[in-house]
Amino acid sequence: MGRIIFITGTDTGVGKTVLTTLLLLHLRNSGIKALAMKPFCCGDSDDIEAIKGIQGDELPQELLNLYHFKEPLAPSVAARNERKTIHWNRVVAAIKRARNRCECLIVEGIGGALVPLTKHLTIADLAAALDSEVSVVARNKLGTLNHTFLTIEALRNRGIRRMKIILMGQSTNDASTKTNARTIAETAENIDVLTLPFFRTVSDFEYKKTTRSKKIKKTLAQIAPPDIVTSVVRTAAKAAKRKTEKRKTKR
Repeated sequence: MGRIIFITGTDTGVGKTVLTTLLLLHLRNSGIKALAMKPFCCGDSDDIEAIKGIQGDELPQELLNLYHFKEPLAPSVAARNERKTIHWNRVVAAIKRARNRCECLIVEGIGGALVPLTKHLTIADLAAALDSEVSVVARNKLGTLNHTFLTIEALRNRGIRRMKIILMGQSTNDASTKTNARTIAETAENIDVLTLPFFRTVSDFEYKKTTRSKKIKKTLAQIAPPDIVTSVVRTAAKAAKRKTEKRKTKR
């Protein structure tokens, strides 16, 4: 049974898809059978296409994206406007089916952690129902402390304890950029706080160049669950051993 990494955010447009695609690429390049899905999509389908750009059609469309609504609104609102119903059990069951197809499944949420999916249930409730690792993406800029602490509180109130905060770099730094990570780490006990640099858009990724960055690779390895990290290390060690043996044979 595969592990689930659930990616949510403090807001919309904070970099969830950037993290999803980077982590997906990193795990797959490390020899891990990883897949990603985005159960809810409202507005354009750029996020879905970014995921497909890495994993192709390995995950069928009916699992890759369960609900796609035309308007860029919260799923519960967009569904109501289209006179459609979001079926909670269907969502949970589909994610579990996708998990069974891989070693690690990345589930990208929509908007912030408390975005409503139904009248009474939110993205945070979905993460809790899956008992998954949660990565919270936040902007590394002034104002992120309040948004991040509110998100942490909402997740903890739902029983979620395994979470990490990923601060995404911005096009322009401000006075808080150098202190946000330390402040969050000092206040939110037992939560790792990691940082990634600024990427303008998902389409701007030079994937090979990005994954060769030791600093970025180290950060991505820290985001994955410990047992996945161990598997990555073992895979890399085996690959290095095979490479060494081939060299000896040639000699």
